[in-house]
Amino acid sequence: MKQLCFIILSVFLIPGCDNDIEPGPEPFNGPYKIPGGCYMGNFIVKNQILWSEICFDTAARKYVEWPSGGIMYQKDMGCLSVGTYSIDGSRLIFTLDSLKFKFFPCFLPESKLPGEYIITNIVNRDSIIFEKGTGENRIIYFMKKVYP
Repeated sequence: MKQLCFIILSVFLIPGCDNDIEPGPEPFNGPYKIPGGCYMGNFIVKNQILWSEICFDTAARKYVEWPSGGIMYQKDMGCLSVGTYSIDGSRLIFTLDSLKFKFFPCFLPESKLPGEYIITNIVNRDSIIFEKGTGENRIIYFMKKVYP
């Protein structure tokens, strides 16, 4: 009986082991271009995970940050900004025009977006990962396009 069970298991399980596993997607090597629209996601700053939304106007090379929903784990309203952006190779540069809500405090100034980032990945042309800094000053954004 044990041999029969082994034979039955071998017939059904072993052929499944011969299936080739499809390779994962190749890393994106550029040219780096962010399709216009709004991207929502989280970012890590000072070991905190916060949420944000960034809308890109590709024709004008402008960006606008918005609150991304609920109150918990949001980027402070006083840290949201409006400005221009540019892409040079894998560098993504945000230049501040103004803070969106000047009358709100920004308790974590390190979370302000303007600055120079490195694009580390663009996935399926609708998700982007970019970062700047090192160690405790490292900030990593994980953004997914949510609407055109």
